[in-house]
Amino acid sequence: MARPKSALIVDDEPHVRTYVKLILAQLGITDCHQAGNLEQAREEYDACQPELVMLDINLQGNSGLELLREIRAIDPETCIIMLSAAALSTTVLEALDAGADGFLRKDLPRAKIVEQLEEIFAEEP
Repeated sequence: MARPKSALIVDDEPHVRTYVKLILAQLGITDCHQAGNLEQAREEYDACQPELVMLDINLQGNSGLELLREIRAIDPETCIIMLSAAALSTTVLEALDAGADGFLRKDLPRAKIVEQLEEIFAEEP
């Protein structure tokens, strides 16, 4: 998968969105849009059509899996990476089965997140 040029970061915690934006900038992805809930995420996705979506699995009152499935139905080529602070194996499997391209724990050290993203972007389709 080629390194994306644009991203949508969906997380209900503003500091997490900022952290992920800094990580993506380190990887050269500077066209980043943000959303704090599913409604905003849908609007931003429609407006910017990002190549990458970094999506929190547990959004306040909702599941990121819902948006994952919606985006997959619209565009199977969008790279979608799920984020979570607590990754149960069943949750990871559910996300991957629903079409996620990857799953990252957002509480990992920055260097490890960068390394895992590099691996995802280097994978052949």
